[in-house]
Amino acid sequence: MSRSKHPSDHRRQSRSFDLVLVAALVVGAAGMLAPAPPEGAPTTAEVLAGEGLHVTGGAAPGYVEDRACSQCHRDLYRSYQSVGMARSFYRPTPERQVEDFSLLPFHHEASDRYYELERVGEHLVFRRYQLDDRGRRIFEVEQEVDWVLGSGNHARTYLYRTAAGELFQLPLAWYSNPGRWGMAPGYDRQRHPGILRVVVRECMACHNAYPDVPVGSDLEGEPSLYPEDLPEGIGCQRCHGPGAQHTRLALEGEADGAALRASIVNPGRLEPQRRDDVCNRCHLQPSVAIPGIQRFGAGDYSFEPGQDLAAHRVELDVVDSTLGDEDAFEINHHPYRLRQSRCYLESGGALSCLTCHDPHRTVAATQRAEHFRKACLTCHELSDCDLDEMTAATAGAAGVDLSIDPGDCVSCHMPKRRTQDVVQVVMTDHKIQRRPGGPELLAPRQEREPVLEDLVFLEPQRAPPGDQGEVYRAAAVLKLAPQTAAMEHLEKVLARSPAESLEPYLELARAQLGKDRLVAAETTLRAVLARVPDHPDATANLAVAVARQGRIDEGIELLRRALEIDPVEPESHFNLARLLEARGRREEAETELRRALEHRPNFPRAWHRLGLLEVASGRREEGLRDIRWALSLDPVLVPAALDLGRLLVAAGDREAAVTLWRRSLADAPESVELEQALAGLERGGTQSEAGGDR
Repeated sequence: MSRSKHPSDHRRQSRSFDLVLVAALVVGAAGMLAPAPPEGAPTTAEVLAGEGLHVTGGAAPGYVEDRACSQCHRDLYRSYQSVGMARSFYRPTPERQVEDFSLLPFHHEASDRYYELERVGEHLVFRRYQLDDRGRRIFEVEQEVDWVLGSGNHARTYLYRTAAGELFQLPLAWYSNPGRWGMAPGYDRQRHPGILRVVVRECMACHNAYPDVPVGSDLEGEPSLYPEDLPEGIGCQRCHGPGAQHTRLALEGEADGAALRASIVNPGRLEPQRRDDVCNRCHLQPSVAIPGIQRFGAGDYSFEPGQDLAAHRVELDVVDSTLGDEDAFEINHHPYRLRQSRCYLESGGALSCLTCHDPHRTVAATQRAEHFRKACLTCHELSDCDLDEMTAATAGAAGVDLSIDPGDCVSCHMPKRRTQDVVQVVMTDHKIQRRPGGPELLAPRQEREPVLEDLVFLEPQRAPPGDQGEVYRAAAVLKLAPQTAAMEHLEKVLARSPAESLEPYLELARAQLGKDRLVAAETTLRAVLARVPDHPDATANLAVAVARQGRIDEGIELLRRALEIDPVEPESHFNLARLLEARGRREEAETELRRALEHRPNFPRAWHRLGLLEVASGRREEGLRDIRWALSLDPVLVPAALDLGRLLVAAGDREAAVTLWRRSLADAPESVELEQALAGLERGGTQSEAGGDR
């Protein structure tokens, strides 16, 4: 079936035009190495292939399909399938449906857009549209859903994949409690990414099992690309480590028990820090605004259970002035909050996630109070809980529920609380407290933008020291946005303490470009290319830096060189098209735009520029169609709205232009140019008064 509805039946995709910076360092996966087999002996991959099992290579080597685990650990494997982690990522098949599609369409008032999901046979189809002043659908786009992210225990969102291998998130989400549709996290505002939010590798590294991808493709700066076939869910080996060698030993039946145990990781038998690192790799996230940063040279898929997490990641915490006196509480704060508890701090490492949670099983709702109570009673006696104090004496002030069973420790001391980042969801607060609060913990919230005042190391004793640490702090901020203070700080630190890795220089160059520090960006990028002459993105970014200084022909040559190194990079094709267009070479520019769209079919700005070139060459209807498609992909693409309106005015359809610009101004009220163009047209002005041709 068709996966999207472009009028010419082309399926196109886009990402916002931010130049991607690629690290050129390649590291091998760390971990326990098995003895080399005798020369001529079959490899583990060959042995397991004979059993119908695929072994991964590349960036995350040595992993095998989880069904191999079921051959010996059948009961654990079966019970694990009911755990949310096992259902974290999967195809949208009918048997996995938990949503109520009859509650759709969902109208998002802030952005005034409508959303639908429809089951069409085995397929799940997403639609988004707006209504004009006559109630007709405009800016409509349709896209087949390829993947569902989230178990549905709390929420699930929807993704689609392009032919190039990029994943994009759709704006709609299902929230299981109270069973309703809403905007996905980060979308509940007037301006949001629409259907163009790229699913970055840093997120997928924790939302699913590791994919089988080439060596080095998971390094900082590499594009987030995924194979068509992906693992479905977080599997056994995310906690137990690569299992191919263990599987081979078990199937061959010649190894003793000690050798079998040594070939796989049992997190419960690790020393406390390494044990906790297994869970903390994905659950220790102090802030969704600025998550931790990978160590330079460490890939997103490189960490294996049993390794030192601090050798792979630098965990950061933020100072957020919008919280006031309120504690930070986000959806992924389980260990972060637990580590603030007196119980944890005084346990000497004995208290961990495994104290209460068996990752292989889901505790039935009727058994949870007793299950968690037993964990508490390993240290506490029930008499320690002064029930009068915790209920009747403070019920009015603390809002304690008098109906709580005296043996239900969690409901009193670890109550559910609404998260600050995913405001539709309530989660258990893992900070164990005498008086955690009352009904205000569940009060409705609005999405907010955090105001970050500072960035600190969560674990200073495990963080990089001195200037090396300052480089990580600045780079983490610049990954979020080209912030001036962080950019200047990184410039100063690198000047006095040059880094061995390329990553901080590439991050700095991107920030310098974003702040129009073109000469500085050129200097930084030439230094990178002196070390790695064939670095494709440093070459492409250098082309942008010199072209924006007026050296168009040099920019063209640099982009051609970048495309010789990496022929499929859409941004390079798009930038080359713009420079060729500036030189009046329209046919060549159109060729480059079509190449960009071949690799990234929903690239709105490429569709917009292609439409303008088509109009300029006399193919007016094709051009209008493609500009409209650009607006369907991104209704807030103001330049496309302005150009389409001007073309409508030139054709004598002033009413259509007024309708378009009113709708676009409602979507982008900050656009002065759009406001002036609409005002001129509504006054009955000429085309030039409405903005003229560009």
